[in-house]
Amino acid sequence: MTQKIGIYDTDTARNLNLETLTSRFARLNVKNIYVKKLASNDNSKNQAYFGSHLTDLPFIPTGEIVASETTSSKTTARKGHKRKIKYQASLKLSWLDAEGHTYPTPNSKLIYYPQYPEVRFSGFLKGSSVNISRWMDPKQEGRAEGRWLVLAVGEDETIYAYLATPESLLSRELENTEFFEASSVFGELSSCKSGFISTRGALITKLLEIHEMGWIPGQKLSSLGIKEPYTALNAGGYTLEAELGVAPNGRAEPDYLGWEVKQFGVKGFPATGTKPTTLMTPEPNGGFYVEHGAEEFVKRYGYPDKSGKPDRLNFGGKHLVDQTCKTTNLKLRLIGFHSANLSIVDAMGVIALIDENDVIAASWSFAKLMDHWKRKHAQAVYVPCMSQPSTRGGKEYYYGKDIELGMGTNFEMILAAMAAGHAYYDPGIKLENATTAKQRIKKRSQFRVNHKRLNNLYKKYEFIDIATT
Repeated sequence: MTQKIGIYDTDTARNLNLETLTSRFARLNVKNIYVKKLASNDNSKNQAYFGSHLTDLPFIPTGEIVASETTSSKTTARKGHKRKIKYQASLKLSWLDAEGHTYPTPNSKLIYYPQYPEVRFSGFLKGSSVNISRWMDPKQEGRAEGRWLVLAVGEDETIYAYLATPESLLSRELENTEFFEASSVFGELSSCKSGFISTRGALITKLLEIHEMGWIPGQKLSSLGIKEPYTALNAGGYTLEAELGVAPNGRAEPDYLGWEVKQFGVKGFPATGTKPTTLMTPEPNGGFYVEHGAEEFVKRYGYPDKSGKPDRLNFGGKHLVDQTCKTTNLKLRLIGFHSANLSIVDAMGVIALIDENDVIAASWSFAKLMDHWKRKHAQAVYVPCMSQPSTRGGKEYYYGKDIELGMGTNFEMILAAMAAGHAYYDPGIKLENATTAKQRIKKRSQFRVNHKRLNNLYKKYEFIDIATT
């Protein structure tokens, strides 16, 4: 019986050029295209290497990150601590052929091994009708040089994969194409950035425009892209996002051109009197809080409003690792993280609030927080902001020119910052009408950091005067 020809072994595939491939992707509503030149061990046996940490890949949409133990015999001992742990994240991936046909691959996923550390692309052939085993099987051509993997991310977070084989026209084109540096492993096709030379440069240009606008009334961008007056306490962040053209949404993804944008309040320029910076606001996914609900949690661990508001209970206070918070009598603990070696030692690890009876009042799994950190914090910009009362009600805001850029991070860095006391849990939860049938809960579980310690969360941290850059 004649073997079926692989989808990348046809004459059409061998002669496909980059322009035609991008047009194929455009029909699938693709917004970004990334490329990786495959190494000899990037194949179905060894899996393909995608980076050191999941935070190296914020541009690749993933499903929920799930913790598990691995039975791999490759597990090593590092600094005296043996670990058999991994985190998996599913991918909504389909292979694309040169004619534009797609082949869903339901078992594709990313696997993060903290013990190495490394992220591998796995299951990319299993359960799919795609025929590319010749170029991914190490016993055939799966170690060949000149192979390129192209990943295109669609508007609905579907990932379309294409393989350029050695000696194909596309492989030769990619060898001579310049890319944006999406990570240490992936490049990004510049045509997907609307002509911007670099996202960093475009970000700085836009922030300079906003700085030069001076005082801006509090506002928020509607879902229709219309700027509307906004007077709530968090208007400083929404006003900046509105000027960047970012509408509020519930998706955990970067704000502007792949950058997480955060403003921080100051009393004057250059930055003075900086307040703590909120890193993330995830709801707990374990403990009494989840088992009995937020209302019962506040009744059990909260306290009467300190300003005297009747029938209101609050839950707040600065919770530092291994210290009992005086307002709640709860202690924050890192369970599954080795502070001395700055390493995760338990895949099921959590950040937990523990009461005096060793009951877990609330907890956040490493897997949940890792997913948030991966999507939002690979690169971030921090913009100083002054505020003053507005004659039209609410406040108006002025954004400074001395910004801060954080680039390159991993989840272990936020855990290390918490272990050192630089980052902490600082909630603002309130329960109104606490003794009536019309209880009203406001949830806000937030992790914050001393602003002067932000540099500890990134591999590279820059202070930039955008007026002179």
